[in-house]
Formats: sequence, C-alpha cells, structure tokens
Amino acid sequence: MEHAPPDETGAEGEELVHIDASFEPLIPKFLANRTKEVVTMREALTAQDFATVRTVAHGMKGAGGSYGFDRITEIAAAVEQAAKTGDTSTIECHLPVLSSYLAQVKVVYD
Repeated sequence: MEHAPPDETGAEGEELVHIDASFEPLIPKFLANRTKEVVTMREALTAQDFATVRTVAHGMKGAGGSYGFDRITEIAAAVEQAAKTGDTSTIECHLPVLSSYLAQVKVVYD
C-alpha cells in the first residue's frame, strides 16, 4: 500500500493513503478508534501513566501497519519508545501530530 505525496489531493496538509477496497467498510471505525486512543494517551500522560501510553501506542503501531497506515505506525512507534523512557516532552510533541494526521488523512480505495 503506497502513500501519495501530501499535495496530490491539492489541499495543503492532507496525506492521501491508498487502501485495498476490501477494507473500506472498516476504515471509518478504524480511524475513529485511533482518535479515541489519542485521547486515552493524552489522559494517561496527564496522569503520568506511561504504561498505558506505551500499551496504547504499541497497539496503534500494529494496527496502523495492518491497515496500511504507515504514518500511524511511525508516530505510534515514537510515542511507544518515549513512553518506555518516560519522555513526556517527546510524547507531547507526537500526540498532536498524530491527532492532526488522523483528522487530515484522505483514503483512496483501490
């Protein structure tokens, strides 16, 4: 599954992701669940609950790759690694990026 350049759609800030058409019924819920997980990680970070941040990020990392969202996997991997070391600032940097990505990604079904 390939990623197109962000400017392919003509809207700045969007990333176009090509997904197999067989996943189409699953994608809206998949993205909604990832958005909820960002909220969960933010709440856990506020409580300094790095174990929850790490666990949620680990699951998101795997799910992103399974569905063809490599960028989700990349960001979640960085969050997971930061949670392992208690690196609050790195997590705080990545969660808004992840949230923004989830809000802006455009899916094309092939």
